[in-house]
Amino acid sequence: MVITTVCDAGCKEQFTIHNLQQEHLSDGVEKSFFTCPHCQHEYVAFYTDAEIRELQEQVQKVQRRYANPKCNVKAAIKQESKLKQQIKAKMDALRARIEGAT
Repeated sequence: MVITTVCDAGCKEQFTIHNLQQEHLSDGVEKSFFTCPHCQHEYVAFYTDAEIRELQEQVQKVQRRYANPKCNVKAAIKQESKLKQQIKAKMDALRARIEGAT
């Protein structure tokens, strides 16, 4: 996925994000981020830990069920939504823990 954005916290130049970079932090935490190619300002997209990555895998499993014609789509959508809410809450808490400690 390619996204065009503006470096609003740095040089104000427009640039294209081609993919996120990954950095392994302590305790199994991974940081996904991109940097402005003009001024090198770093933008953190999100953090994940083992628990969040497991929930993301569960979402993928639920989404694969959609290909099955016998799939109860309504139940799958409900399960997917619940998992995504859990992921968001855990990502928000992890971001607060990591960036609050800085």
